[in-house]
Amino acid sequence: MNKKPEKPVVNPDEIKKWAGDIATIAKDTFGEVVDNIKASSESYEKKKLSAKYEKDLLVLQPVFKEDLKMSNNSSVLPKPRHFSMPTMIHVVEKDKKHADSKACEHSLGHISDENGVRVLNVYSHHIKDLKELGVTLFPNKDKEFYYVDPYQKDLYIDVQEYFQRQRIAQVNELERLAYALGAKHAEVFFKINTVELEKAKKKAGLSSKIGRKKILDATAEHNESETKKESIELERVIDCSGHDDPQVPELVYFKDDEDIEQLIYMRVDSKSVLHSKECKIKYSSSSVIKKTDAAKLQGALSKMGNASVGASFMEESLVANCTTLIYKIEF
Repeated sequence: MNKKPEKPVVNPDEIKKWAGDIATIAKDTFGEVVDNIKASSESYEKKKLSAKYEKDLLVLQPVFKEDLKMSNNSSVLPKPRHFSMPTMIHVVEKDKKHADSKACEHSLGHISDENGVRVLNVYSHHIKDLKELGVTLFPNKDKEFYYVDPYQKDLYIDVQEYFQRQRIAQVNELERLAYALGAKHAEVFFKINTVELEKAKKKAGLSSKIGRKKILDATAEHNESETKKESIELERVIDCSGHDDPQVPELVYFKDDEDIEQLIYMRVDSKSVLHSKECKIKYSSSSVIKKTDAAKLQGALSKMGNASVGASFMEESLVANCTTLIYKIEF
């Protein structure tokens, strides 16, 4: 007769131990799953924030002090950036989209493209930082739009005073040249080809008359004679005591002009006897903005809501391009 199998003897303590082990395993496994989910979620958020940060850098184009220092080892920027200064500076208030973006924290402005003109939009409360970083605005306050001096890349001039400032600076350089070469007398004239000017204005779609005083006025007395084809204006008379120790001056605006180079050579060369000379310089070649660049700037200013300023700038550029500078010097 078969015996019935004996029931296993179950130790309650062992049951408790097994249950505890199972609970521990379940807890550890579940905790690991939770941690993995949490880590995955945090990683996703970081990637999401990083992607937005990178996108904002690309779209909002913030500019930092480190950019103007030409630094590739910024502690603020996430990676090296190569930066070149735009030709135009626009003083603005920081808008909401730039103020709200993490990518724009610590920025002093941002880049924008206006009608093909690359513009540095500087926040008004950061203007002082420009000077510290070697960028000069002329005049240094209460202006909105500035354009770079083509011969001094760290100098930006108010667009409404651009041509007048250029004109005065160039005449001042010719005055220093007269003193350096030992001249006794010198005169600077500006001759405008009025026929070419009217043609250029018509081609550019500018029919309003140029304000001669606004464009041509400087601190000199004027001796003006006009014909149908040209207008000649005496800009400055320079009287010096003269000397026989001519020096080669440091030039900015006329350093590459052939007539001026020849004048200096003839005066400094002791074998030459130079009593007087007249130099005729195409004004547009000495530093004034090209017509194509002026047209782009006009479009940029118009796009930014300043059409009248743009039109005035374009008119003055046309005057400059139709002007010849005459420099008469006597020894």
